[in-house]
Amino acid sequence: MKNRILLIHNIVWSHYKAAVFNKLYEITKKENFDLKVIQIAINEKGRKNLGDIDLSIHQYPYEILFNTSYEETSLLGRTKKLIREIETYNPDVVIVPGYFDWAYWFVVFYSKLKRKKIITGFDSTEFDHKRIWFTEQIKKIFIKLCDGAFCYGIKSREYIYKLGMSEKNAFVRYQATDNETMEKIYLGKIRFRDELKFTYKINKKFNFIYVGRLSAEKNLKMLINSFYEVKKFENSNDWGLIIVGDGPQKEELFELVNSLGLKNDVLFVGGKSWKEVVNFYTMSDVFILPSISEPWGLVVNEAMICGLPVIVSKRCGSYWDLLKESVNGFGFDPFNQKELQGIMLKFINKDVDIKRMGEESKNIIKDYTPENAAKQMLIGIKKVLGIE
Repeated sequence: MKNRILLIHNIVWSHYKAAVFNKLYEITKKENFDLKVIQIAINEKGRKNLGDIDLSIHQYPYEILFNTSYEETSLLGRTKKLIREIETYNPDVVIVPGYFDWAYWFVVFYSKLKRKKIITGFDSTEFDHKRIWFTEQIKKIFIKLCDGAFCYGIKSREYIYKLGMSEKNAFVRYQATDNETMEKIYLGKIRFRDELKFTYKINKKFNFIYVGRLSAEKNLKMLINSFYEVKKFENSNDWGLIIVGDGPQKEELFELVNSLGLKNDVLFVGGKSWKEVVNFYTMSDVFILPSISEPWGLVVNEAMICGLPVIVSKRCGSYWDLLKESVNGFGFDPFNQKELQGIMLKFINKDVDIKRMGEESKNIIKDYTPENAAKQMLIGIKKVLGIE
């Protein structure tokens, strides 16, 4: 009799999760497992401008519970449908995305009652938000109910240890995007770099790039102010800053750029689908993620796949796993503007070899694939089920 895995996920939009779930399905088919994925909703409201959903990339057994955005579903509706899935599918192990939705708490309680094994996804780090003792105690209850956890990186694992998960049941799982497809798109675009720059009216020889949401936790004001300061140096004339994304701070950031006289040096291109974003990585030279709160930062993976050196805030989980100091980039304190300015000047003044650092990025990221992430998941599932 096959062991059954029920994997719950919040939205079907996530192309990078689809790549991992596809590989998980491929490897579980070859062993004694059945896999079913429950996608609660189609999308989140904040992602609607990031391209249409391509259902063809989901090559695994799945069901969508609500044909709407996640925010438009109700707690009662989510809970009832998830409990019904457990009753009908009768899994041996239930994988939940985390503790951020009370529906997942009900799923965990019900699964515990039915003697199912429970694994939670866990991407938080201790420093990605201010921690309050009361909420930490609530999290500890949730973690105690789970039999295992998939942690996205070493800082995530360290944090879940503090919440009470045993070391043997905290499994580090690569945070991966669709490396193969992204690299293929990149290689097809790179030879047209100059043509792309002409199309998008990018007139700078070199460019820093940010990709992500335009919101306060991303620390973009500090990035723009840092760029303003380094533009005072004579070698900076050939450098621009490309900002890809949308969000609540958009108008405020526009105004900041204009007030600093950077209108011709900073380009806002709006929200783009993940495939379109490759165009902008292709036209850029150095990636920057300045967040003060970022559990991981999958855009770091993307930039590295496209051969860019990376400058990453030490508040981002990915810094601790993907960045090798002075090898493929640099980390910095997101509250220290002068430190970021100094790093940016290293690239502007050609104190570092941009091309070599980009090659190191590609070497480091090559193991962070959907296939390896899926293999790590199956190892954890087997351990929780006592198979090996």
